[in-house]
Amino acid sequence: MTYHQQMIPKQLIKKAERFAYSQSKKHQTPSISFIDLSNEKGQKLAKFLKANKDIVFLGTMLMDCRLGFAKKIGRRKDHIKISEKAAKELLSQFPKLDKSIKENILHCIRQHHGVKKFYSLEAEICCNADCYRFASIKGVIAGIKYSHNMNLKEVIDLYLEKADEKWNALSLDICKKELEPQYKIIKKFLKQYKD
Repeated sequence: MTYHQQMIPKQLIKKAERFAYSQSKKHQTPSISFIDLSNEKGQKLAKFLKANKDIVFLGTMLMDCRLGFAKKIGRRKDHIKISEKAAKELLSQFPKLDKSIKENILHCIRQHHGVKKFYSLEAEICCNADCYRFASIKGVIAGIKYSHNMNLKEVIDLYLEKADEKWNALSLDICKKELEPQYKIIKKFLKQYKD
């Protein structure tokens, strides 16, 4: 039986969701709107590409679950490792869950900023779903709304940098096609505001 066919306990899904939202509320990063946007896009892609929707859900919920904490302790660049550690602790509460499923979920976290060769379709979907946070108009508007502790120049610089980073991380043609016009509008708008 492959991980596409195996059931993932609903209790794990609920715990992951509660944990991600509680961390977002506690540390204000990533915003709940960012979590929801990645999850929504991830679920649509999983359905369209016939991937395991539960693994994608867990990946999008947990990929940045400790980003706010990492930022708070001055280790933002280590947020993937810190989030992966939290995910491992959560997954350890489900010893009957197949090791291949656990490994796939952890790769969704490890690879959500992009790699040359993805571990699985689910990991690739999580990476592409993450890109909607900064390469879509909806993501940028939601993100700017929650950038209240930054000055305007910092916000513009961040969103210009992140738009390029996420555009370059995209690997799925369906996402590139959807996001290309939005990415160009975002870049043009932010550059004009900066000039």
